[in-house]
Amino acid sequence: MTKLFWAVLVSLSVLVTTSAQDESANVQAVVEKVAPSIVTVKVVIKTTMKMGGESMEEESKMSLQGVVVTPDGLIMVSNSPFSPKRVMEMLAGEAMPAGMDYKMTPTSIKVIFGNEDKEYDAFLAATDTKLDLAFIKVEGLGDKQLTPVSFASATEAKLGQQVIAVSRLTKGYDYAPYFVLGQVCGEITKPRRAWMLSGDVSQLGLPVFTLNGELLGVLTTIAPDVREEGSDTMGFAMLTRLLSGGGSSGTGGVFVVPAQQVSALIEQANRRAAELAEQRAKQKQESPKPSQPAQPSRPKTGGK
Repeated sequence: MTKLFWAVLVSLSVLVTTSAQDESANVQAVVEKVAPSIVTVKVVIKTTMKMGGESMEEESKMSLQGVVVTPDGLIMVSNSPFSPKRVMEMLAGEAMPAGMDYKMTPTSIKVIFGNEDKEYDAFLAATDTKLDLAFIKVEGLGDKQLTPVSFASATEAKLGQQVIAVSRLTKGYDYAPYFVLGQVCGEITKPRRAWMLSGDVSQLGLPVFTLNGELLGVLTTIAPDVREEGSDTMGFAMLTRLLSGGGSSGTGGVFVVPAQQVSALIEQANRRAAELAEQRAKQKQESPKPSQPAQPSRPKTGGK
């Protein structure tokens, strides 16, 4: 009996060890697969607020995480940093106060791939307020090869399932990739189908995968169709943590939207980005060239 007990105990120990090793190997494979697609986006935003005849402007800098979604440099990020309306919805649960005009305009966008030193110029190509996603197009890629995440196929999430997302640290830590784990804890069907998460997955605008590396969808905010009186709102502290990638999901209107809902949006954004890129190229060609500086005159020398 004692020998049988120890045999069972050893077998269970082997199974647990093997399972942990398999999970570790899966996580490492996902990080190695996804990390090349995760980029750092540096944005300078001019905020203009007008109210009661008074106007105030402020310039701020922020660093976002984005994901490459096409081989020619279309980057998907959260739209919340560019959308004052969504910020107000998440903070106060209501529309902009009457008589208040609040505008956020990106004046500079730079994209960094991996831990490169080079910063590529980019422009805001498209935004979608329903899914709260924005798309940035990188310029001047040359012959650089990108690794996009494909949204053509995805899998369905299951309650209790563990999920993984990959992000990057800041420049001070060499933009090192890291992963966070979460768990599917619920599902909504209105105002659109999406999954709730518990855990530390919090980087808005980034894709979420199964531990086997299958794409599930994108973490983003969803505003409810109906506001209940006295219902909780996100609050500034939670919104700040989410925008910086340090909060927790599953609360405050943050969900994983299925990849199928995002796929068509990527196609539309890519077409719009191509149109804008063509317009920008024409504008550069048509803009007058800067006048050449006058050449310094040579001193005259007298001769006999």
